Amino acid sequence: MKKTRYGILGAAAAALIFAFASGPAMAQDEDFGGLPPGEGQELVFYSCQGCHSLAIVERSDFSRRVWDEVLDWMVDSQGMAPLPDDMRATVMDYLVEHYGYEG
Repeated sequence: MKKTRYGILGAAAAALIFAFASGPAMAQDEDFGGLPPGEGQELVFYSCQGCHSLAIVERSDFSRRVWDEVLDWMVDSQGMAPLPDDMRATVMDYLVEHYGYEG
């Protein structure tokens, strides 16, 4: 009987630990790492944070031309998967709106 009781308690404790440990990660996904809301927020979050900190994006201030070159460089030299044209356009528009300027 004790073995079963401890087994159930152990499983319950493990479930609680997992729930609390994954809480901040789930919360970060829900607010997309603090990226400003807008069309492309979720796409930028998942495209960028898989390889580097979002702080790199947040402290950038590039022209559309430079953001385009940065995306090319990440694909050509850093192993980023190329984005389909429509997704790339959404990412570019978001980055320029929030972390850059036209030019």
